[in-house]
Amino acid sequence: MILILTQAGDLTAERVRAVLDERGLPNLRCDFADFPERLSFAATGPGTSWAGRLVYDDCEVSLAEVTAVYYRRPTGFRFPDHLTGEVRRFAAREARHGLGALVLSLPGVLWVNHPSKVADAEFKVTQLRIAAEVGMRVPRTLVTNRATDVRAFARTVSRLVYKPLSSPVIKGDTTRLIYATVVDPADLDDDAIALTAHQFQEWVPKRYDVRLTAVGHRLFAVAIHAASEAAYLDWRSDYDAHTYEPVDVPSHIAEAVAAYLRRFDLVFGAFDFVVTPEGEWWFLECNPNGQWGWIAAHTGLPIASAVADVLTGRTTCD
Repeated sequence: MILILTQAGDLTAERVRAVLDERGLPNLRCDFADFPERLSFAATGPGTSWAGRLVYDDCEVSLAEVTAVYYRRPTGFRFPDHLTGEVRRFAAREARHGLGALVLSLPGVLWVNHPSKVADAEFKVTQLRIAAEVGMRVPRTLVTNRATDVRAFARTVSRLVYKPLSSPVIKGDTTRLIYATVVDPADLDDDAIALTAHQFQEWVPKRYDVRLTAVGHRLFAVAIHAASEAAYLDWRSDYDAHTYEPVDVPSHIAEAVAAYLRRFDLVFGAFDFVVTPEGEWWFLECNPNGQWGWIAAHTGLPIASAVADVLTGRTTCD
């Protein structure tokens, strides 16, 4: 039994589920937000493991049957409206330490990827260091809250770019995305910079971007060619301006990617590179739980089959 933990409407996860269904392999898709309305559980133990079951609508799954978990984008626990304030927060903590911990402690289960590994691998500062250590080219980077240091760093690079260190999404009355932005040191707001940490990098001239989706030992690299100025600076800002082209992965990049995944104990990674006019690959970041569904849709690459293969033990990631 493959457990797929994700939110409703996750088309990327649905691609994997479709492959599993086509192969006749049992799977259950659910979300932590389904607890307690649609998802319930019971477990006794501990012994060498907890014995019990998950019940989702009319589907009942023994914990002992779960062999792999595809951890995609589950959302938080959702409780009835009559629970408010501290009671709701207490219920959420209990659910996390009960159902959440139970799933995380399932023995002998393959995770793609385990959420604790995802959490460790999401820090950009750590990503850049590990990428450099395994032999990738990495742009010179400054992380600071001091505007004077930003100006000094700007004098050492030909072009300065700001990038967020965490999720680029700001939610409020409206949702706003923060993309890579070229910075003029003369326009720096010293007070704003002093408020929190910021990441500044040297701009690496590029012929195109590459999204490299690593699933175990299999690498799916796609060149993203931008047709607008915004997309050229940050391809996430203008998806309609892209064309996609599968490309070969240089052997030294393949070796570095494999080493990177081992360092973080990951099975999957969505890597972003830029390729210079001279053909050099530069590492930008790796999302340990990144999207790939739209890449597969545009290119026909069998990424869903590769994920299904790993989940069902058809390939190894050692």
